[in-house]
This record gives sequence, structure tokens and C-alpha cells, in this order.
Amino acid sequence: MNNLKKLQNHYNEKGWVIYKKLFSKDEINLVNSTIDDFLKEKIKSINKINRTINFTGNKKDIKHLNSFHELAQCEEIKNFAEKKHVLGIAQVFLNSNPEFRCCELFAKPAMVGLPSPDHQDNYYWAVKGSNALTIWIALDNSNKDNGCVHYYDGSHKYGILKHQPSFAKGSSQKISDINFLKKFKISYPELLPGDALIHHSLAVHGSSKNISKNSRRGFTIQFKDKNATYDLEQIDVYEKSLNNQIQLRS
Repeated sequence: MNNLKKLQNHYNEKGWVIYKKLFSKDEINLVNSTIDDFLKEKIKSINKINRTINFTGNKKDIKHLNSFHELAQCEEIKNFAEKKHVLGIAQVFLNSNPEFRCCELFAKPAMVGLPSPDHQDNYYWAVKGSNALTIWIALDNSNKDNGCVHYYDGSHKYGILKHQPSFAKGSSQKISDINFLKKFKISYPELLPGDALIHHSLAVHGSSKNISKNSRRGFTIQFKDKNATYDLEQIDVYEKSLNNQIQLRS
């Protein structure tokens, strides 16, 4: 049983927390099948350069998918973001009325899954005040062996940190000051399918590559404070960096 008070305390102190069994086995099976069907349909029309999808290998093989942001357009997946208990959780941790931002898929196929450099979500999102969060739901077992998400405990208390281009597929920015990160303990939370991580938009996090024989796939639901607006200048800075990296990779 999840104790919300304890979870809130952990979240406030560390910047992240595990929420056990957010979704049932049947719900996770439904998410997996829905995503697979959606991907098969989208793969047919993918362009050579597409900002919303990144692969680790052959574009014809969806098992090699790294990140896919167009899940925000999949109504069946968005329905999970509108479940009463999910909205309730977002409201508790935001301490405000939540507004849905996006759903994304992040996959680390067995043996070839790419790493994700250490970053803060709100460097990308540019939500003023940074009152926003990610709910990262495990679709497979997620652990240190297959590239689980890792966190720098307490890093959300230091505001937006300086980033620089990473040229990594699916995560184009990374923290510039590596030495600054050395002051934090790194945690590697392990999840079972249906478990979720809830992390603050300023929590520094990343993941290692997957060289194990087990795939690691998860999808995210993002929320922000309904009354928060976006920093359009910061979004422009990020967009220019992203576009430049896409051009150099093509």
C-alpha cells in the first residue's frame, strides 16, 4: 500500500519517488498492445528526419526504438493520463490542479539500448516556476542491469542548471557541470511492470545503456501546474539547439 504522506516527504527531499502498482497487469498489457499497434501504423509514414522518433538501429524494427514523443497524439494512451487516480496523484505532488502536457515512450531494447545523458526535464519544457512532473511507468522490469532511470538525490533544489548539446538521440541536452553532480548521491530505483517513478521537473536524471538480454521499456505521463505558463525564450533556445543537432545527424 502506498502511503502518500511518506511518498510526498521522499519526493520533496529527493526529487523523485516510487509509486508501487500504479497500473494493474491487465492495464500494462493494454498499454503495450496499444503502443505496438500505434507504432506499426506510424512507422509506415515516418520521414527520414523526424523530431519525434529516434531509433537505435534499423528504422523498420520497432524493437530498436529509443524515444517516441507522438504518443501525445494517441488517444488510447492519453486516456491513461485522465484516469482519476493518476490525476489525483499529480495533484498531490504538484500541490495544484494538474494540466496534461504529453505522453512519451522510452525504450531500451536488449543489448542495444542507448544511454540517456543526465538532464532536467524542465530545461526542455521551460515551465515557469518549474512546478511540473513526470510519471514514468514501467512496462518491463527496470533495474540497474538493463538501464533503469537513475537520479541525483536532491538536485531539484538548485533550479535550472546549465545544459549543453549532447547529440544523443531522444535526449539532446545534458548537464554541463559534471563536477557539480559529484556532490549528490545517485539512486537506481528498481521497478516491476505497473510500478511508476514520479519525479520533479528539476530532478537531474539519466540512464545507462542496456547491454543485458532483457528489454526495458517505459512510458511517461507529464503534468504541469495548470496556472503555470511557458518561458518562450527558453523554448526558442532549446528548439534552435535541437534543430542544429538534427541537421548535423542527418
